[in-house]
This record gives sequence, structure tokens and C-alpha cells, in this order.
Amino acid sequence: MPSQKKKWVERYAKVGYAAKGIVYILVGALTAMAAIGIGGQKASNTDAFLQLKRLPGGGFLLGLLAAGLIGYSLWRFTQAILDTEDKGASTKAIGKRAAYAFSGFIYGSLAVVAFKIGLGSANNKKDGSREEMVITELLQKPFGKWLAIAIGLLTIGNGLYQLKKAITKSFMKEVKNLPPQSYHFLEKSGRAGFASRGIVFCIIGYLFVSAAWHQNPKEAEGTKGAFTFLQTSPFGSWILAAVSVGLIGYGIFMFVQAKYSDISID
Repeated sequence: MPSQKKKWVERYAKVGYAAKGIVYILVGALTAMAAIGIGGQKASNTDAFLQLKRLPGGGFLLGLLAAGLIGYSLWRFTQAILDTEDKGASTKAIGKRAAYAFSGFIYGSLAVVAFKIGLGSANNKKDGSREEMVITELLQKPFGKWLAIAIGLLTIGNGLYQLKKAITKSFMKEVKNLPPQSYHFLEKSGRAGFASRGIVFCIIGYLFVSAAWHQNPKEAEGTKGAFTFLQTSPFGSWILAAVSVGLIGYGIFMFVQAKYSDISID
């Protein structure tokens, strides 16, 4: 890949990390406000985009955010296709690269949603969550129930992986040359962020498995459903507030990755 083109991809990837950080900070802030009763709402990504659209120049801001999310999506696909981390062709490596590709698809879809909301062309009618629609489709197909359960278990597995990263602090390997005075703060932000993200993924996966097992698509929920699950547990509002603040921490860490991560295409 020509040097100039490589630089362009690397810079766009960094913008993508920052855009992802903004999404997590918006979702976390809105949900934290709702948890402690000072406004806000238990927010999905779409809810965060709608809140941003209400700001002066919101459509333009959403356009910039969507462009950034496309950058993150393209970087994930680049990691998957070009094997930028030299993971090789082992089963574990192929699984990791497939996860990168799946992440690219998810954030590419999120970029489309942001663009549509920014242009005012999104359909805000809520007939059910995206997860509910996926379960409904799967249950109509042979072996769809078991495929849906497998997807839920994979989501739980991803959640556990995020929790492992929080415990081991392995995420700190993803950033280089951090300022010494910022290291401990960013480490704590990252640990809170990856732990919160892991909890949310585990709950979403559990709800997906439950919906598939009971063949009841309405049980399947996304981020907002996970927040409701937390809030209805003992000490729910406090737990929800803690997880929401953790998601803000994850967003902050994405900004750190945007500046200090080793993004390169050899």
C-alpha cells in the first residue's frame, strides 16, 4: 500500500476511535443522569443520536460522527482482511479477525443510522428492538432456535472477554507512550469501561438466549434492555449509575486509543 494511502487510513482509523468514544460517552452520560434522577434517559445508540440532533447544528454534528464511525468500521475491516496485527491463520487468529469484521459491520450500520437521523430520514417508529427482530427471523428458520442461542452465547463470551481485559488490564497494551502523570487515571478509566461493557454484553447475551429458549422474541433486548435489567435488580439505580459512568470511562479510553494506539499498516 503506498505510503500516502497508508497515512490516510491510519489517520481515519484514529478519527474512528474518537467517534466511538463520543458514542459511549453520550450513552453513558444520558443513562447516568436517568439513574440518579436528573433527567436523561436509559439510552441506546439511537437515543444518543436523537439527543445530539436536537443541539444547534445537530445534523452537521451527526454527519461528522457518522463519518468517524465509518472510519472505525473501515479500520476493523482492514484489521480483518490485511491481518495488521500478524495474528496468522490459526483457529484462534481467524476467530479474532472474524470478530474484527463483525465489529466493522456493526459500526458501519451505526454510521448509517447516524446519517439517517442527521438527515431527518430515520424512521423513529419503535415496533421492537433490533434484537427482537433478529430472533423473530431466526425462529422462522430450521435450527433457528439453536443458532439464536449460539449468537447469545457468543455475546456472553464477548462480555466475559471484556471483563477479563478489565481484570488483567491487558487493554493497556493497546496504547503506547502514555504520559506518566495520566497513566493511572487512564488505567482506572479503562478498567471501569471494559468491566461495564462486559456486564452489558453479558446481559444482552443472556436476554438473547432466554428469548430463543422460550421462543419469545420480546425477551430479546439491546443496550437499553440491559440497562432496564440492571435497574430492576436490588440497588438497581446505583448499579446502573456505576455501569453508566464506566461506559463514560470506556469512551474516554477510546480517545486515548485515538491518540496513543499503535495503528499502522505494514
